[in-house]
Amino acid sequence: GLNIEIKHLFPGIAVDRAVIGGAMAKKGLIYALLSALLFSTMNVFVKLLGTNIPPGEIAFARGFFGTVAVLIIMYVKGIRFSKEDRGLLVMRGLYGGFGMVCNFIALVHIKLSDATILFQTTGIFVFIFSALFLKESIPKGAGKWLGVILIAALVMVNPFSYESFSWYALVAILGAALAAAAYTTIRTISKRGKHSNFEIMAYFMITGMIAGLVTTDKLVMPQGTDWLIIFAIGGISVVAQFFLTGAFVTTNAVVAQFLQYVGVFISSFYGFLIFGESLSIATVGAGIAMFISSVMLARLKEQSGPLREGKVIEDKIK
Repeated sequence: GLNIEIKHLFPGIAVDRAVIGGAMAKKGLIYALLSALLFSTMNVFVKLLGTNIPPGEIAFARGFFGTVAVLIIMYVKGIRFSKEDRGLLVMRGLYGGFGMVCNFIALVHIKLSDATILFQTTGIFVFIFSALFLKESIPKGAGKWLGVILIAALVMVNPFSYESFSWYALVAILGAALAAAAYTTIRTISKRGKHSNFEIMAYFMITGMIAGLVTTDKLVMPQGTDWLIIFAIGGISVVAQFFLTGAFVTTNAVVAQFLQYVGVFISSFYGFLIFGESLSIATVGAGIAMFISSVMLARLKEQSGPLREGKVIEDKIK
């Protein structure tokens, strides 16, 4: 890690752990922002491909290309699958795999901006799960902001109006909950410090393939440019997933997740530019309310205690 590197470069000099923690947190923030940009771009390709190919098959393709890429990297770097925490690693993979399928289904069937905003409720689930399972404290004053986000999500899903109500909106929220369970599991694994980022990613990609196959009724052979889009989804997702996993390892889970809100604005822009989507006043209002509440929650979380450094064996980009 960073601590070992500094000690090696400057022997005999006392290293300020607060400085190291700050550097780790900063790197985590950059990772989170880059992953938001890349995932937003990938979502556009998923929506484009979804007109011809079932969402489950797209998830399978993403998982397949991701698995190949990660296994090659693991072979080159000499990283082996460990025998420890296999149950947790499989759980992380299953949560992430089925969460990805839910996300793809929502992306294909509802507006890009709506699907992205609803998927950002992941942050709320991360907040709750990290308190329940990681025993991270919930700061005072968090309840009211969680309430605002819940109301905003209800406004978007609109369960009281049959005409505008969409089951696909609930699928997006289910995907968000599953993704949060995956991220919380990553934090649990990272605290044990026995696994490479790439090993964690490999489990996700492999189980993502399985989840995609299980949820596909009929496989459709891609035609022409479909193959180019599939390759783009596969390539972008591997890099984006590395950044996202790195973000959750090197900074606080809640702070990392809420930085993903940048993706909402990028996706809204893409939706307008490429698909001619317009945002309703209710959606804009709900999105802004969720964003402000999320920032306030992240601030409360940061003020309640220092960011704790993850112990995953980190594979740096050279």
